[in-house]
Amino acid sequence: MNLDKSAMLKILALIAAGVFFSWALKNLELISSTLKWTIHLLWPLILGFFIAFVLNLPMRFFEQYIFAKTKNKKLTALRRPLCILLSVLSIFAILTLLFSLVIPELVRAVDVVIKEIPVFIDNLQKLAVNYAEFFPEAQQLLNSLEIDWNETGLKLFDLLHQNVSSFVGGTLSVIGKIVGGIFNMIMAFIFAVYILLGKETLKGQITRICQAYLPNKAAKNILFVAQLSGRTFEKFVSGQCLEACILGTLCWLGMALLRLPYATMIGALVGFTALLPIVGAWIGAIVGVFMIGMISPLKALIFIVFLLLLQQIEGNIIYPRIVGSSVGLPALWVLAAITFGGSLWGITGMLFAVPVCSILYALLRIGVNNRLEKNGTIAKKS
Repeated sequence: MNLDKSAMLKILALIAAGVFFSWALKNLELISSTLKWTIHLLWPLILGFFIAFVLNLPMRFFEQYIFAKTKNKKLTALRRPLCILLSVLSIFAILTLLFSLVIPELVRAVDVVIKEIPVFIDNLQKLAVNYAEFFPEAQQLLNSLEIDWNETGLKLFDLLHQNVSSFVGGTLSVIGKIVGGIFNMIMAFIFAVYILLGKETLKGQITRICQAYLPNKAAKNILFVAQLSGRTFEKFVSGQCLEACILGTLCWLGMALLRLPYATMIGALVGFTALLPIVGAWIGAIVGVFMIGMISPLKALIFIVFLLLLQQIEGNIIYPRIVGSSVGLPALWVLAAITFGGSLWGITGMLFAVPVCSILYALLRIGVNNRLEKNGTIAKKS
């Protein structure tokens, strides 16, 4: 049997892939540690790409209106830095507005909770006394509980004294991580600014490298997948932000109509946490239930029922249609992607499952349609 050069290369590639796969299975721990070390080393740059990606969305909007038609070279050179500055200021303004709605109300709620806890405990004790005859075992248990506060305090002091060194070490470790995180954020922001200032140049350089060192077909496929991934993630971010705004607004309006307390703060918090697909809003919901429950358990129950209904509407209608349609993924696969992503990788999986599945769905759809056209099969493209 005669084999041409192309077939021999394919066979050698399959053999090399099999050898590498076998080696990888035997050295999973080494690969994992190497991957973690590489990510830790390149984390500021990776984070800078994410920041640049987010800032690029409002920056492109500003570039459509600021010095868009000018022929003045000085104004043209000033256009990109000015748009980057406006993008940073716009995001900072949105976050400031959000925190100004949440933080004051949260401080006031904590103050209310601190004042209400003694009243709540006193009412709980009175309730236990009133219904003690129906629950004699519980009453006996309460009576048997005798706490020596002096002895408890001495034990806590001894425990603190014994573990003071580990406590100080842990505190220093936390401070070190905070300082390291701040440094990484500063470096990532600098990287993001440089990426945005020369994004066209960077894109051209990557294109030239792919065309120079890869076969023409492989280079085209890689660049196509990269462009598709960029568009998909961009639409996902914009759709996710729009969905979060809608959910937060609906939560605020519903709570205002039902005359529930902390409507503005909980609505903003639910909208902000809704940036995490499907389950993110429950983080704000838990906080809301606790805060409202300290004022009125009945209103907390009303809030739970209202939010359950809102979550059903959001999870089955709003999110799949807004985010799913923006990334080109049917509603069924949006829910499936979030379910599988969350079960495999938790919150990170939920966050990236939808755009990743959208990319795979688009590539599969293109591949199927091309194969059907090549085979001469008449099929409706979907």
